[in-house]
Amino acid sequence: MAYAVRSRHDLSDHHEVFGLTAAMTDRPAGHFPGISGHPLHVDSAEQAAMARFGARGFEAAAVTAFGAAGAGVPRLRWVNTTVEATFDRPFGFLAVHRHTRLVLAAGWVTDPEPFREDEEGY
Repeated sequence: MAYAVRSRHDLSDHHEVFGLTAAMTDRPAGHFPGISGHPLHVDSAEQAAMARFGARGFEAAAVTAFGAAGAGVPRLRWVNTTVEATFDRPFGFLAVHRHTRLVLAAGWVTDPEPFREDEEGY
C-alpha cells in the first residue's frame, strides 16, 4: 500500500459545528416526529473515514453513525439466523428494511477477490 489514512471523529464533542445541538437536546416531546411516533433525540454521533492508494488504484469510504435514545419504544422480536457462506463467484446482494421490506441498497459483484487470511483486515 503506497498511501493510507484513517480517521475517526466523535461528532458529539463539537455538536455545534455539525449542526447537532438541537437534535442532542433532550426534551419530553423529542425530535424527529417524521421518523418515529415515539420521542427521539440524538444521544451520540461518530464518523469514520479512510482513503488508500496502491497498485490496484484508489479507494475511499466514510460512515456516520448516530445513537438515538427513545422512551417507550416497543420491543420488536425477530428470529435471528446465522448463515455461513463463501463468496467465490459472482453474486448479488440486497440490504432490506425488515419491517417494510424496502430495498435500501443493491449490488452485483462479478469478480470477487479471494479472501487471504494472512492479509491485514480493512
